[in-house]
Amino acid sequence: MENLDYNKVNLSTENVHVLLINFSTFDFQNYMNYLTSNEIKRLGNINNINNRNQFVASRVVIKKILSKYLKKIPNKIEFSFNKHGKPFIRDKYHNHRFEFNISHSDIYGLIAITLDNKIGVDIQKINHDIDIDSLSSRFFSENEKTQLMNLDKSKKIDAFHLGWARKESFIKAIGEGVAYGLDSFTVSLEKNDTKSILDIKNKKWHCYNIIDFENYKTALTTEIKSKIITSSNEVNISTNF
Repeated sequence: MENLDYNKVNLSTENVHVLLINFSTFDFQNYMNYLTSNEIKRLGNINNINNRNQFVASRVVIKKILSKYLKKIPNKIEFSFNKHGKPFIRDKYHNHRFEFNISHSDIYGLIAITLDNKIGVDIQKINHDIDIDSLSSRFFSENEKTQLMNLDKSKKIDAFHLGWARKESFIKAIGEGVAYGLDSFTVSLEKNDTKSILDIKNKKWHCYNIIDFENYKTALTTEIKSKIITSSNEVNISTNF
């Protein structure tokens, strides 16, 4: 991993940039000029203030980066969505397609962005109150269930959330979401084991540990093996955008 100066994101087909955002420092009302008319309408249907901040902040960061390449002001950059709800940009840069993904959990979010490389990113806040046995029995593959069962009780909660983040990053990378079937593929629940993920056609996808900090698990999956450049600090939108 290399540290990232988020004001100098240079997109390429060889690198994936990952930025960490703290939504608690953000006030969406200061950035309404970044939104398209359709996005303003969507924002009006979001009642929760935290969800509003997440919706606007993620778009501010992505649009600020893309505007440099597209030579457009942010509110002229329009997101489209595939049939599973994954956002994308129709505009291209020198015939390269933009690929990006967004994830958020509680006050933190992650944004990953690159060119010509399908990617998915996920962040999970560790929840000690969930029933990991019930969830793993419904959504984990047989291999993953065995991995979890063989762990000491003290390690299971971390392993479960790491596995969940990796699985979410994978289904987001392929662009199909939960419709793909969370139990139809296997990830490692071991932190230092980032072996490739095989999809149902035996195609390899590449899984990475990214930003590691207390009470959260994160993961990134890419179609093409890449150099991952991650922010060493939280993106402070109010001072840098």
